[in-house]
Amino acid sequence: MSFYSSFDVAVVGGGHAGIEASLAAARMGLKTLLITQTVDSIGRMSCNPSIGGIAKGNIVREIDALGGEMGKLIDRTMIQFRLLNRSRGPAVQAPRSQADKLEYSALARHTLETQENLSTLMDTVTDIITVQSSSPLPPESCTAGQDAMRQKVIGIATERGRVIPVRSVVLTTGTFLGGRIFIGEYDAPCGRLGEAGAYGLTESLVHLGFTTGRLKTGTPPRILRHTVDFSHLELQEGDERIIPFSFDDEGVDRQQVPCHTVYTNEETHRIIRENIGRSPLYSGKIHGVGPRYCPSIEDKVMRFPDRERHQIFVEPEGLVTDEIYLNGLSSSLPESVQDSFLRTMTGFERCTVSRPGYAVEYDYVEPTQLYPSLETKRVAGLFNAGQINGTSGYEEAAGQGLVAGINAGYYARAHITLCGPLPSSDDGILSDHGSLEQKTAGCQKGRLRDIPAYEPLVLSRDEAYIGVLIDDLVTLGTKEPYRMFTARAEYRLKLRHDTADRRLREKGYRAGLISGAQMAALTLKYARVDEALHYIERQPSAPNPGTFSEAEWEQAQEDYKYRYYIEKQDERVEKLRRMEGARIPDGFDYGKIVSLSAESRMKLEKIRPVTLGQASRISGIRNSDIMLLMVYLKK
Repeated sequence: MSFYSSFDVAVVGGGHAGIEASLAAARMGLKTLLITQTVDSIGRMSCNPSIGGIAKGNIVREIDALGGEMGKLIDRTMIQFRLLNRSRGPAVQAPRSQADKLEYSALARHTLETQENLSTLMDTVTDIITVQSSSPLPPESCTAGQDAMRQKVIGIATERGRVIPVRSVVLTTGTFLGGRIFIGEYDAPCGRLGEAGAYGLTESLVHLGFTTGRLKTGTPPRILRHTVDFSHLELQEGDERIIPFSFDDEGVDRQQVPCHTVYTNEETHRIIRENIGRSPLYSGKIHGVGPRYCPSIEDKVMRFPDRERHQIFVEPEGLVTDEIYLNGLSSSLPESVQDSFLRTMTGFERCTVSRPGYAVEYDYVEPTQLYPSLETKRVAGLFNAGQINGTSGYEEAAGQGLVAGINAGYYARAHITLCGPLPSSDDGILSDHGSLEQKTAGCQKGRLRDIPAYEPLVLSRDEAYIGVLIDDLVTLGTKEPYRMFTARAEYRLKLRHDTADRRLREKGYRAGLISGAQMAALTLKYARVDEALHYIERQPSAPNPGTFSEAEWEQAQEDYKYRYYIEKQDERVEKLRRMEGARIPDGFDYGKIVSLSAESRMKLEKIRPVTLGQASRISGIRNSDIMLLMVYLKK
């Protein structure tokens, strides 16, 4: 059998979502293929050279607790660590690290290339090949003139003509799906500066009935460090004590480097205002919606005319590169304008720009078309993760990628049990889509067309920030790039970064991503934490007797300090869990609830919530609607 003949799971895209998805599926024992346009850009940090931050650091620790890779990658490549909000409560504290971006990408690539059951291929996926299944589409997915039966993934087609049979697919296309960059009057079909966008796949998804849209993001210019006078910049050192992101790492021994801060000024703002008509954001060239919480410097200047200055964080990009990153200064103004306004800032009078800032516009798929497992409602076996779902940020992408990879693995495993081996060809290249459909049609007397049942990994809102993220996306959707904040998590006291292993490690173990030895270490750790907690309960003001490690003592202290609030929160969680667990049958007819308003019925039919809990979080759904739904479900 040819190497390219068939795979259990195919992951499209080698960014942070693709890394986690492909590693998860491979470590579950499934034959996995990662397809990326260039292996040289695997794990690339195309924007901020950092991992973690408020809420984001919690996500990274959750990824590690579930058996993902991001925490280990940053522990081995960090060049500065800080625990943010150290002086505030534990619910809003979060770790953040500057990364050596080149080393991070190289390590991520090496990890993929040496992983058992995982292979990489440079190519561009242009089509998702499906057959009609025996399962009907959710009612809200049916449109006039289209078959009401759900489709099922059987393969993928690439730009170079390969047709590869697969059991499940995870799309992690980042900003490359229909990507186009903008710098002043210049624009080009790129997903990143100097890297071609991916075309053809959006058309395939639209043909399958998916609703897509356009979003926009941006990145700052990069400056050569030796051309900046740092003597007038404010120094920002990292923490002396480094807390590893990975629960399996006892410590981090890495060279640490400082960051700095600088400010724009009125001259900076004058140059920007005088050239604002040349910005594609203001000239009408860009139609995609950008993130409100991370505006370009053009937006900052125009929206806040009374502000005399804006703070910029000057961050190193690595130990072996001279480039530095200007966090807070993203721009798509012409290069000559960028050069001019940069040199108005203190210390940057003679700076050299190595890469200009730019905006990028790209396609995304409306995420309400997904189940909480991140499987699409229209096509069985097709999963989406990362910016294709409308999110921004490496951490948000990686968290989705891990969940999608695990569930694609579960789906493929059930598929193997049902249908046995996939078809193959001698050279691994089938002549066309039809030949693949013919080969699959006879498998197990047509049972390949049935959608196998599997129990997906679905994280609840009180279990993980990743659960909040996914629930927000599939229930509420998004019209702008989504970013995780602590304020989005109503149970954030339970979602501290230091408790992620206690909350999630067993789920990773059940998926096959956490070993028995790791579970044994977890049990021992929390026996010690509980022992420390009992000691504190007996002597609240007593210092550490010295028998507990610093981490064990701190965690026990936080548990003691917030125990009353957590108990109250647990009571509320339990009440809501009973509603959350009340499942709504597939294809439930909301039309028979005559007392529902037309607006509520439309929203319920569009989202098709899986549980009462999810239904209650749909924007505009009233408590009275939920009560009516509960009555009908009991009947």
